[in-house]
Amino acid sequence: MFVASKPCLICGRDDVQAAHVRYSGAGMGMKPCDIFTTPLCLDHHREQHSMNEKMFWILYKINPIARAMCFALESPDKKVRERVYENFKEDKFKKFFEL
Repeated sequence: MFVASKPCLICGRDDVQAAHVRYSGAGMGMKPCDIFTTPLCLDHHREQHSMNEKMFWILYKINPIARAMCFALESPDKKVRERVYENFKEDKFKKFFEL
């Protein structure tokens, strides 16, 4: 609910859904953890699912993992914030930030 209360990352509209970043490492056909969500309006969320997701984010010049981590760390839910720290401690996200 926290992520869905934010404006769309791309256009700023407020008809937003929390969009999961599917290539965040959940495994084939599995929904990623909710810490991997970004706010996208209905149109951009639909677009995200209609094409190669990495290309979608490259098109808009957005690092969705970094943005999702920011939202998770700003969450009023302490358990969400702790989940981010647990995953970073285990180096699970390192590959998303390497150049």
